[in-house]
Amino acid sequence: MNARVMLSRRALLVGGAAGTVAVAFGQRPGFAEGTPPRINAFVHFDADGHITLVNPAVEMGQGSSTALAQVLADALDADWRQIRVVPAPYDDAYGNPHFGGRLVTADSAATRAFWPLLRDAGAQARAVLVWNAMRRWRCGAEALRTESGLILHADGRSVSYAELAPRCELPGLLGSLPTLAPAPSRLVGQALPRLDLADKLAGRTIYGTDARTPGAWVAVLLPPERLGATLADAGDAAARAVPGVVDVRLLPGESAALAVVARDTWSALQGRRALRPRWNAPATPYDSEAALRRFAELARTGAPDAHLVRQTGEPAGAAVAGLRRIEVLVLSRHVTHAALEPINAQATPAWLNQGADLAGSTQAPSLDMRRAAQAAKRPPPVFKVQAMPAGGAFGRRVDNDAAGAATWLALQLKTPVQVLQFVGDDIAHGQVRCIAAQHLAAALDAQGRIVHWLHRTVGSATTARMFPERFAKEGFDQTLVDGSEHGYAIAHQRIESIHRPLPVSCGFLRGVGAGFNVFGIECLVDEAAAIAGQDPLAYRLAMLADPRAQRVLHALGEGAGAASAGSADGIAYMGLRGSHIALRARVARAPDGRAQVRRLQFVVDAGRIVNPELARAQIEGAALMGWSIAAAEALDFVDGRAVQRSLADYAPLRLPELPPVDCRFVDAHRGEPRGIGEIALPLVAPAVANAWARLTGQRWRGLPFSRA
Repeated sequence: MNARVMLSRRALLVGGAAGTVAVAFGQRPGFAEGTPPRINAFVHFDADGHITLVNPAVEMGQGSSTALAQVLADALDADWRQIRVVPAPYDDAYGNPHFGGRLVTADSAATRAFWPLLRDAGAQARAVLVWNAMRRWRCGAEALRTESGLILHADGRSVSYAELAPRCELPGLLGSLPTLAPAPSRLVGQALPRLDLADKLAGRTIYGTDARTPGAWVAVLLPPERLGATLADAGDAAARAVPGVVDVRLLPGESAALAVVARDTWSALQGRRALRPRWNAPATPYDSEAALRRFAELARTGAPDAHLVRQTGEPAGAAVAGLRRIEVLVLSRHVTHAALEPINAQATPAWLNQGADLAGSTQAPSLDMRRAAQAAKRPPPVFKVQAMPAGGAFGRRVDNDAAGAATWLALQLKTPVQVLQFVGDDIAHGQVRCIAAQHLAAALDAQGRIVHWLHRTVGSATTARMFPERFAKEGFDQTLVDGSEHGYAIAHQRIESIHRPLPVSCGFLRGVGAGFNVFGIECLVDEAAAIAGQDPLAYRLAMLADPRAQRVLHALGEGAGAASAGSADGIAYMGLRGSHIALRARVARAPDGRAQVRRLQFVVDAGRIVNPELARAQIEGAALMGWSIAAAEALDFVDGRAVQRSLADYAPLRLPELPPVDCRFVDAHRGEPRGIGEIALPLVAPAVANAWARLTGQRWRGLPFSRA
């Protein structure tokens, strides 16, 4: 038996940062036998001399297909021009260590979680190449070195990876591989062009909506007109008469949607328009402002079932008597994603109609499988999910509800079905960031220092909806309290969260709980600095012991320059996802009286930066999204119905309203990568609000500012 066949049955254990992950020699699912060898789960040598790297994260515009390829190719010491990238198939080998080995791309975790695993996989592939060169030249490893896709012998001979890789053999035992010093880092830290950009510009990228197979039917959904309503009569006679419509089905479950199934998208939409359903009204129609008032009262009073996030020192009680106190109530409305690519999934029956193969734009193939299994009431292993590139996500595609609907319809109709939920559908009937009410209180000593702190957040926990068993066991939702665990050294603090369910589906939106918690924290800290008569930057520095936190704030203060007449600066700081970030917002009053942001200046310590341009784009995109959400975005429910039902109603800020964004990275060549995709969004609201308070004396207590 030759070495290659032997090694296709062996596994190499590569230690990841969050555990041990199996990386197998030989072929993996999705690659045909008889091709040049696949060194491990992430590296495949191609017959034409290229090296294919398998991207374990979903590409949704954030640049994972480039950044993770840089990490792996850097450890491999490859020639970047010879690199190709393909998305990972559904296989546990590509599970994210941050999520317990599940296939999920979220939480700003792709680069920071896969960094150690991909470094090891690249180093292993490099060792295989060197081992083959040793056999070819009958020499020891000490005579060889690598350099950007070349193996160089001390006597002057050389061979390229492109020449050697297609003919590589795999050693029979892992111990046969030479022990090599790490390759010099040549690619990490470089602003290399995106590998996916050319295909996107040329229209060649196949997104989830493009992945419909020939002959597949299309389904669009009509949810109940009010949250919690149930169907009394489908009124589907006219819809069934529309040419191209093949069926109308009521999806299973309470308050389920009607699905119009047709041979093409246009017919499905026309069929849905022809529906005349009657719905039984819910007992208590949802009103989001009324719910927010209930949350506000609960934030003031507390509740016996509050989850204690942090308790240090003593409760306030009589200890704060005589101290200067600040108490604020901060309210934030629902916001939604408005992702332009429709929420989508196609399910194709498999396993004699007992399972299905799914394809779609998803951030979480593992959770799509779970959705499919729940919808069909079948075991998860009979489902397979292929994640396609996504046209915008920001957390909305973590819980891809189209996957369950597509699976149920495909198995009922015994044919492939693609479910599409367009942007207007998703605004009116999709997932939202929860409303939240925060009660914050601070007591200041004679020197103006915060000595007592209380922060209580009331919201609706997404994990309680998605994973009720886990929520019941753990008792809290980390995404609801994200950002509340600040880094300020305050002797006596109490931080709580209270979950209350809502009839609307609360999901994950970029920054999650930090998007409102940090607004409350940083505005209160700024107000305390103003009462103490201290510079807001120096005030924060005095309370932060972490050297990384101090570094970004010091850097923010360097060369700031004075604000021009008619404008003011506001700052905010946060530690999140292992990163530290500070922001200065320069704000003026526009002629119409609204806040006009003239510039956003960030200083970021996100550990080692793999690709500066991708990282900068992440900061810029999240910042502009954060300003749009802070300024005007809100989704309201009255009488159980969404008031905003299209992009015309729910209007993100347009380009002329968006400010310039500057971003400076500090310590960008040290340590390991940290989270970056979400961290800019939560800071925009407090920094702008603090500038506005400095400019006008008015402090905003709610989001969006148009409602404050």
